[in-house]
Amino acid sequence: MASEIYAKDFVNHEATRDLGLDESQAVDHGWRAAFPDLELTVEREIAEGDFVTVVWRGRGTNTGRGNGLDATGKAAEGRGISIFRIVDGRIKEEWTETSQLLILRQLGLFPGRQ
Repeated sequence: MASEIYAKDFVNHEATRDLGLDESQAVDHGWRAAFPDLELTVEREIAEGDFVTVVWRGRGTNTGRGNGLDATGKAAEGRGISIFRIVDGRIKEEWTETSQLLILRQLGLFPGRQ
């Protein structure tokens, strides 16, 4: 349950805007809907003070609809990095970077090299 992991005033600092918990969870659920077989693997974790950094790899097949994606039936994979600030045992802030352009290219939805 999200309330066991995230602080009530959680903020996800995206590249262009900040999201509260409900909106951030909706985005996460959208990715899971678009890629029902999504697998995330942690490749590295680094912790210092209140911060935990996770390098992760995600892979799945786009057989569902979510986050504006219609099902393509194509597989995609990529790597990302997330930084979490932990306060009182819960995630209070998050910064995540990954290449959504790479995903779109693998799905055939954007021209160019993968």
